[in-house]
Amino acid sequence: MLWAILCFVFALGGYFILTDASTSWPTKVLGGGLGIIFFGGGGLFLFLSTVYNRIRQIPLIIIHEDRLELYIQVKGTYHTIYFTDVKRFRLIKIQSTKLIAVDYKITSLIHKVDKSSASTQRMMTFNFAVSGAIEGLPAENLTMNGKKICDILNGHLSKNV
Repeated sequence: MLWAILCFVFALGGYFILTDASTSWPTKVLGGGLGIIFFGGGGLFLFLSTVYNRIRQIPLIIIHEDRLELYIQVKGTYHTIYFTDVKRFRLIKIQSTKLIAVDYKITSLIHKVDKSSASTQRMMTFNFAVSGAIEGLPAENLTMNGKKICDILNGHLSKNV
């Protein structure tokens, strides 16, 4: 929701650029019009998707006995991670963002990379270089603490060995 508010602030700045009489036309079009369209549209999308998820009460993460399901907003479906494929979960921080890194077992990692597209493989390589894992779960904006969720997930791993 904070991102949506920030987008609306930038869209408001674009409106002020657009209505300022002393601003040149290229600046009005690029800074004002495109700023309103890009940030206003992005903020509206973020706001509506957040409200939609709150009204429908769609959980972001569902933990089952044998698997973890992560909700993918764009697709409207859940991405499944089986505990038998995972070596461990660990809490990481990249700048100010907290994530739960998913460390896959070697065979599962190779299989996951092989069945992915070229662009997804590049993204996995980048994620691995930055965080040491090809996949991560958001640990912020959840109803529970990220450390507690990580401990619960690692507890499920020990049950599924």
